[in-house]
Amino acid sequence: MRAIDNVFSGTGGQIDLLNTLYGGSSMTTMNVDREDDRLVITLSAPGVSATSFNVLIEGNKLVLYTLLVGESARQDYDILDPDAQPQRLAVPMFLRVLDIPTFVDAEQIEAVHEDGRVMVYLPLNSEDQLHRRIDIKDLF
Repeated sequence: MRAIDNVFSGTGGQIDLLNTLYGGSSMTTMNVDREDDRLVITLSAPGVSATSFNVLIEGNKLVLYTLLVGESARQDYDILDPDAQPQRLAVPMFLRVLDIPTFVDAEQIEAVHEDGRVMVYLPLNSEDQLHRRIDIKDLF
């Protein structure tokens, strides 16, 4: 690759990244809806690939985030080391950390990508798991 080509490709990537960071069309939105037997969290970000969305469970927390992943171009990487790979750059675009409510079955949480959106399904526990009487033990 000629050095001048690399400069223009690097500049284009930086402009795209800055456009996204400073008001581009990739703002992630989050909506929460309740259905009969579950809560549904919908994440949407126009122009963002499905692989940019991430859903994690950390203890009793649900972590939702999107990353803008690009490559950092260096003008001299192909001259100095032809086998070197461009560095990958990941910029967080969206982050929400939510408490998983006690009425949600955390073991059954799942996420699905459909029509450019990610839906996170949080199934509700059955009523008998939510309400139960605790017997008081007599220690004496």
